[in-house]
Amino acid sequence: MYWKLRVPLLLGGIGVVSGLVQKFPNLFLINTTTLFSSAVFIGLIGIIFTILEKSNVNDKKVHFTIGVAIIIFGIIFDFLMS
Repeated sequence: MYWKLRVPLLLGGIGVVSGLVQKFPNLFLINTTTLFSSAVFIGLIGIIFTILEKSNVNDKKVHFTIGVAIIIFGIIFDFLMS
């Protein structure tokens, strides 16, 4: 069974960006209001997703286990960085 990388990379990217924003809040200018920090987080996810779409990485097909591994990596990274 093969998947396109679109969903695993999106979920893995959300986990990685969430972990980085929690660990290094000064790097992402998150010490402002909650509304602004949410906008920065959504913007980072949007930029990463746009780059992946433009470079056609999301259209590659991978085996099911690799897709699940990418998702689990994002979850573990977020958990370890918080």
